[in-house]
Amino acid sequence: MKGLFLRLLIWMWLAMALLVGALALIHAYAFPPEAGALRQRFLSRAAEVRGENALFCTRLGSSDCARTLEPRDPRDQRLALYENGKLALGNEIAGGAELAALALASPERTSYRLADSEFGAVVLARDPRFVVVSQAPLFSRWLFFIAPDTLPYRLLAIVLVTGLVSALLARYLSRPIVRLRSATQRMATGDLSVRVAGQLAGADSETQGLGRDLDAMAERIAALLDSERRLRRDISHELRSPLTRLNIALELVRRRSSEELAPAFDRIERDTARLDAMIGELLTLNRLESEGIARAEPVDLSALARNIVEDTSIEAEQQGSRLVLSVAEPCSLLGNRELLRRAVENIVRNAIRFTGAGESVEVELTRDADRALLRVRDHGPGVPSGALTEIFKPFYRVEGDRARNTGGTGLGLAITEQAVTLHGGKVRAENHASGGLVVTLELPLVTPPARPSRAPLAARAAEPSTSSA
Repeated sequence: MKGLFLRLLIWMWLAMALLVGALALIHAYAFPPEAGALRQRFLSRAAEVRGENALFCTRLGSSDCARTLEPRDPRDQRLALYENGKLALGNEIAGGAELAALALASPERTSYRLADSEFGAVVLARDPRFVVVSQAPLFSRWLFFIAPDTLPYRLLAIVLVTGLVSALLARYLSRPIVRLRSATQRMATGDLSVRVAGQLAGADSETQGLGRDLDAMAERIAALLDSERRLRRDISHELRSPLTRLNIALELVRRRSSEELAPAFDRIERDTARLDAMIGELLTLNRLESEGIARAEPVDLSALARNIVEDTSIEAEQQGSRLVLSVAEPCSLLGNRELLRRAVENIVRNAIRFTGAGESVEVELTRDADRALLRVRDHGPGVPSGALTEIFKPFYRVEGDRARNTGGTGLGLAITEQAVTLHGGKVRAENHASGGLVVTLELPLVTPPARPSRAPLAARAAEPSTSSA
């Protein structure tokens, strides 16, 4: 019962069922078992008319006049005609003679008694010698529910009508919410072109206002993101030229200066190189956000992971650590080879940066149904739980052990996240129970055709681990 439509349907259906029950209760107390004055007059008049018809029938000499006094259904009166205290026509009614005598003695020329049934007697106006006595079943308070002839049809009508009205009303109320939810989900995936106000034409004014506000918010966010991308692109391009001139001027000054100033020049050169790398990362991130994947081709993740481990093993050795690669089975997908290389390489280099001497960086590639899972674990200090999703944002840095002195531009993981998203995958980070950070890349796979070169690759993947240190 978590769906809004189902909840609305059940609650409105229940409300209508309670309303029907309340009406039945009012009906029961509005019509008590004993007949009121109006109903007594109606029953007496009906009995008198039928008694006169039976008497007229006998005077005409008909032989089947007693049938006019028989009840037509279980709720109808059963009548008997008495003459001077004796049964004249019909079947005997218990106590009928006494009731007829009371009617003859009464000024109103009628009598009434309530026992296990409803008894009445009325003197015929056309011939006062005759008294018609009636016996009728008691009126039930719950006739609304227990009338046997129409009860199934009335209950079915109640269920169908209330169910139909509830379903239509629940659908009317829940459909705009479903459309709004679908629009917000598309926005969450990065599609800021979604507009929902036009789809809510038949909704209430509050929901239409919410749709217009959602469209305005999407437009505003799209404008802000476009402005941010343009700003990053423009700043990056504008910084490249003065940075190039700065490097040329630095080299010229270095040639004309003494050896004592060499450490200072080296420091300036490292900082300018770091700034140049940051500008390059900014341009790459901006290109990924604006252009996406320009060209898709089959990419062997297994071979890509091995190449990256081989290329970065020198960095690990310089820090006294080592790289360990484990490939369960070959994995291939359609994508951009260079983007995937940047994504994986950024994670591996980041793990090397935070792994101390004597420790290892573990790179594991496995396959889960139609997905490839690439896990990279370091043995560093880990990341606070509140920052596990923030580290994939541009320029975000974790304070504490993973501080600024470890280097980096703060854009590597952002590029990784963007590249993986463009390939239809996901990236997540979590702290390992034994310490360190585990970053997992989840990418959709394309099954490659059989190739002769798969055999040696499978043989290498059967090894428990491969160390590049």
